[in-house]
Amino acid sequence: MGGQGVTATAISGVSRLSDELGRFAKLERNLGVLLLFAPLVLILFDDGPDGVRDSISAYHDVSTPEAFYVPLTVGAMLFFVNGFVRHAHVYNVVLGLALLGVVLFDHEGPSALHTVCAIAFFGGNVAVMMFFSTNKSKRLKVIFVAVLAAAGALWALTSLFWAEWVSLGIIAVHFILDSTSSSPYEALPAGEAPKLVPPG
Repeated sequence: MGGQGVTATAISGVSRLSDELGRFAKLERNLGVLLLFAPLVLILFDDGPDGVRDSISAYHDVSTPEAFYVPLTVGAMLFFVNGFVRHAHVYNVVLGLALLGVVLFDHEGPSALHTVCAIAFFGGNVAVMMFFSTNKSKRLKVIFVAVLAAAGALWALTSLFWAEWVSLGIIAVHFILDSTSSSPYEALPAGEAPKLVPPG
């Protein structure tokens, strides 16, 4: 009887843990969607006369400041949830801190901290998606590369704003796929060494 009780308790504990992880995965998906639409929020709340600004950072002084810092802070929470809770991915904690730096440091100030944080955030996310995730199909890798190329073209032909929005879209898709149980795509499991060459 005692053994059966211990087994039932263990099964119950595993079930609760599975439910908790499922809730965190759902939270990740919702935060990913919010991050995807953050630039749209900036456009909608900007009452400036110049149309779409040159970059997301240029909205730092938007007339409704909450439209800038709330969505991006929510985005940073996406990285912290993944980094601290779901997988213990330290690199996502670093990326979350970089995104908070984008929010905290004005891009027009005398400090270069904003630029450093922005480069660390976008560059770091590219590295994570290319080298710190597993089970990417060739099709998915081609799509990632094509979308990144499109972001570069948008930067060259239009403005950094559109390139940043496309990049946020890739980041959001990365988290949504990683948190969906039906998708084989996943971030590198905690404790597993990163692969310098993405898997085939």
